[in-house]
Amino acid sequence: MVPRSAMAVLPLVCCLLAVPAQARAEAGAAVTVSTCAPYYTLTLGWAGECGGDVLDALFTGLVEYAPGTSRMTYAMAKSIGTKDNRRFTVRLREGWRFHDGTEVKAHNFVDAWNQTAAAGKSTNAFLFEDIKGYGSRVMSGLRVVDDHTFTIELKRPLGPFTQKLGHVAFSPLPDSVLKSPASFERKPVGNGPFKVVKWAPGTETVLERYDGYAGSFKARAGKLTYRTYQDDNVAYADLVVGRLDAMSQVPAAAALRAAKDLRGRVIHSVTGNVQEIGIPLRLSTNADFRKAVSMAIDRKTIAREVFRGGRVPADSFVPPTAEGAKSGACGAFCRYDPARARTYLARAKAKGFRTPASIPLYYAADSGSADWVKAVAASVGKVFKGAVTIVPTTVKTFDAFQRMTSKGTVKGMFRMGWQLDFPHIQNVLAPQFASGGVYNYGLYRNPRFDALLRAADGQVSRAKAIALYREAESLLVRDMPAIPLWFYQAEAGYSSKIAAPALTPFGWLDPASVRPA
Repeated sequence: MVPRSAMAVLPLVCCLLAVPAQARAEAGAAVTVSTCAPYYTLTLGWAGECGGDVLDALFTGLVEYAPGTSRMTYAMAKSIGTKDNRRFTVRLREGWRFHDGTEVKAHNFVDAWNQTAAAGKSTNAFLFEDIKGYGSRVMSGLRVVDDHTFTIELKRPLGPFTQKLGHVAFSPLPDSVLKSPASFERKPVGNGPFKVVKWAPGTETVLERYDGYAGSFKARAGKLTYRTYQDDNVAYADLVVGRLDAMSQVPAAAALRAAKDLRGRVIHSVTGNVQEIGIPLRLSTNADFRKAVSMAIDRKTIAREVFRGGRVPADSFVPPTAEGAKSGACGAFCRYDPARARTYLARAKAKGFRTPASIPLYYAADSGSADWVKAVAASVGKVFKGAVTIVPTTVKTFDAFQRMTSKGTVKGMFRMGWQLDFPHIQNVLAPQFASGGVYNYGLYRNPRFDALLRAADGQVSRAKAIALYREAESLLVRDMPAIPLWFYQAEAGYSSKIAAPALTPFGWLDPASVRPA
């Protein structure tokens, strides 16, 4: 996955400027936030890096992440109990209501999850794959006990399953949407801190604070307008002059001057995104060669010159915002070391490896990846003096690129990326690298790696589970089925109209944290 862009605003009424912040919020302070256009029609099943920010303001699930951190807390759940990491009993807080006034009940979760999973047809459907009966219209692992209690049975134990439930895909849906799913596309009805006034993802969506909200993190802004920008530079210009109030990532070209332009109103935060290069093992069965390429990439210089501080060189496969992440897990193999890179290339050749005349590095032409892909190719070419040649190769659109890589037939390296669905090491390792993992586009197979994941998933002790997940990551470092490049660093900017907001673990503006200055 890739990072989202940012957000936009309506001017505050002048007479509000002299009253306290809370009073201004109560009077309906309006805040405009920049966002990016969703890749697909925006629903819970198709929510991604663009659009997930908007749905985050509309819905509250069983658990949530405290603003500014990755710490999980109960939200709609009063409790979630389990004795074996496989069978869970969920008890809901009573009296919580949707924006249409109907109460959120157990069946609103169960039926919504069945609808969102949609027999595996949406991008977020795989999040439900652990539940018994996944792939059927009605998952057998979900059972309503009473209005405020339901149970979940998984196919096998999964310790961090509860943490997964903070993803917006696990939100409940009201009866009206369950009966008419298409109504969501016209105007969704949520249960979160904001409700919809105008629904137009891709252009401009307007949300209004829901004063009947029962959650702990109350909204303090009266209105949020999410304005779609096709060009982040235009959004940034609007932010500087006050036509926009917040954007979750200033453009790279403005990163070095943002603190001055915005008079210190910036937030630096490493997010749950990691950029990688996928290397199908059939392209190179020699791990020494893959390590050689990794050590030939000058991550630090590329991060500085191409991303202007918007990236942090990756030293592991797991973003630091995830529980279980271990700093430096990748060791020397993720550090720029030309001499050692050449040594490992020679070692590969000594074992019979034949360097291809050239290796394509595929990326989508419309993904904004051209500069860093060319920089990576140049870095590798410089270190190996032509002995290894990487050729940047475009695929016309992101959709076409996604179709090509998902088939597992790519005859070259390819751009990879992962955005945490929930902040835990398991969410990085399993989808991308487990045998049969839904995003294992490089077709990595390692029975020992799979066994370690299974053991960690079933471990009741969190500490012991983390140790097993980290041992599994060490196998990735040994085998190098992908090359970690860098973690995304959000450099959010905001106007003088609002006080310092917080970012979610996913890197976008936390809607409940927005308040007038």
